[in-house]
Amino acid sequence: MKNELNIVLTNDDGYDAPGLTAAHNALRGLGTVHVVAPRSERSACSHTITLRSPITVERRTHAHYGVSFAVDGTPADCIRLAVAGLVDRPIDLVISGINHGANAGVDIFYSGTVAGAREGAILGIAAIALSQSLRQDVEVNWSTAADAVRIVVEELMKERLEGPGFWSVNLPAPIPPDPLNHVTAFPSPFTPCPCASTVPSVRTAGCFNSIMARPIGCAM
Repeated sequence: MKNELNIVLTNDDGYDAPGLTAAHNALRGLGTVHVVAPRSERSACSHTITLRSPITVERRTHAHYGVSFAVDGTPADCIRLAVAGLVDRPIDLVISGINHGANAGVDIFYSGTVAGAREGAILGIAAIALSQSLRQDVEVNWSTAADAVRIVVEELMKERLEGPGFWSVNLPAPIPPDPLNHVTAFPSPFTPCPCASTVPSVRTAGCFNSIMARPIGCAM
């Protein structure tokens, strides 16, 4: 694993979700973390991308995230925009989450969180989806979740997947002291898009007609 990773962080619970903050806290010691997340909750949006309407991108300066982007779009849109120009240097890792609730079984097809990681993998970037399992009798401890995520991400980055794919990780509830022995991490293979390397380089603008189009004239 590189000493300093260039990381893009997204989710489907929205820019203000506590899971996003927990993920950022976990990752900031691993390198530079760029938050590019949906402006509002987009849970269960699956792998939707925006094609026929403008995408508004709001550049924000956050107390913890620093310069970051709130996107009026889906997690997959966020990753495509990050690759296309919101992040101005090569991306080493895409992280999507931490989702409020597990993503297992057929849920991975509905989940916007999983789609964010999948989009990164389609574009040839190492990617991990993170989800926190829920129990009615257990309150989510986001600080403990962040500690577990740091351990798990460091471990997964040591063993890159063979062939195209990404990891989908579910944290248990409650999280035990030795998370590596209890966390479920599933490799999710797929057939990559043959044109994945053709995402254009576009500069930051406030709105995009779509990721494959030129930015339209909207100021940040």
